[in-house]
Amino acid sequence: MSSANPGLAYEDTPPLSAPLRFFLTAPLFGIVAGAVLAFGDGVLTSRWTPGALALVHLIAAGFMLQVMLGALQQILPVVAGARFPAPLGVASTTHALTSLGAAGLTTGLGLGLPGAIVGGGLLLVAGIVVFLGAGLLALVGAPAVVGTTRAPRDLRLALIGLAVTGTLGLALALALGRGLALPVALPTLVDLHAAWGWLGWGGILLAATSWVVVPMFQITPGYPPRFSAMWAPAVLAGLILWSLARFADAGIASITLGIVLLTLVVSFAALTLHLQSRTRRSTPDAPFRSFRSAMVALILGLAALAANAAHDADHWSVLAGVLILHGGFGGAISAMLYKIVPFLAWLNLTQSGVKAPNMKKLLPDPPVRQQLRLHLVVLVVLVAGVFEPLVARLAGVLMAAEFAWLLLNLVRVIRAWQRARRT
Repeated sequence: MSSANPGLAYEDTPPLSAPLRFFLTAPLFGIVAGAVLAFGDGVLTSRWTPGALALVHLIAAGFMLQVMLGALQQILPVVAGARFPAPLGVASTTHALTSLGAAGLTTGLGLGLPGAIVGGGLLLVAGIVVFLGAGLLALVGAPAVVGTTRAPRDLRLALIGLAVTGTLGLALALALGRGLALPVALPTLVDLHAAWGWLGWGGILLAATSWVVVPMFQITPGYPPRFSAMWAPAVLAGLILWSLARFADAGIASITLGIVLLTLVVSFAALTLHLQSRTRRSTPDAPFRSFRSAMVALILGLAALAANAAHDADHWSVLAGVLILHGGFGGAISAMLYKIVPFLAWLNLTQSGVKAPNMKKLLPDPPVRQQLRLHLVVLVVLVAGVFEPLVARLAGVLMAAEFAWLLLNLVRVIRAWQRARRT
């Protein structure tokens, strides 16, 4: 265990190339998403346009999934003591299947190709199954974790969310591509898939990671133990009950449970903002400010989601997606990448007996600060693009530049790591 961070077993970290392949692939999906938005017609006019469906999955099943799987390759061994069997083999197989699957699925959704939708969906789910199987084996053999953090338990709950999201997604792919009969209306199943994806999988994983990363990297007080103890189980239970209510077409129950879920997410974002206000940092850096902006965007996205439930106009659901996916998850993930990747490079050098440079030498502040400023500019232009198609095209160009810059900054870390190993 690390003496600096009790409960974190850095000696169990996998080879650097295991998570790194995911991190370096993720921005490529963001670049393509920008191109789809820049060159597509009326992409943001409705959540149901082919371009919007492709865009959402390029971010969610492409960018976000790649980063999250890469992060779990690192976090599960270090935080939960769950060592993956043959970590490089698991990483290679999962990475190949999920990246090819996401590419095929988004191509099929964007161009209306049933075969690509089904083939991409099958590859994507196959990659998820490989990862979940390896993760289950790792967790079964993991020792009991000593400490008060709920991160190990919540990482397990996030994997449940991933399994449900993948199952619902495959059902949708088969319905669209092969005419599979569904037990509920297609829009209802889409809502279930989206809710489990961004909250049951992405939301719980973001929270589980935040229990560790926010106090560690942002130098804040820890999350209150009672809050972290109840939050993820409450979200999972609420999602299950809400899903059952949607299946049963119980309108009042589904609305009530939806409000409960929104309240839980707002409470997490608001508490994170409160903890950040108590940071011991004299001057918060760019990733700190980006994470803070992500929490604000998440709250605004939830407000748009509530407005959509009340008014059911196309722009509200699209606005919610922009704020939650790009503003909330995109901002938080970028902020975490800028902390995690330099730290992993530094840790690898240290464990190899190489004198490691300061993490600020591996990745200086200026390019990070500039790229994250561009992220905020893109978010503002995207919001405007929801209401003006020509502005949406500009947002696409800027989004492609944003993710290309993110990739270049991550490559900068790898080059600095390689130079340090040669000295």
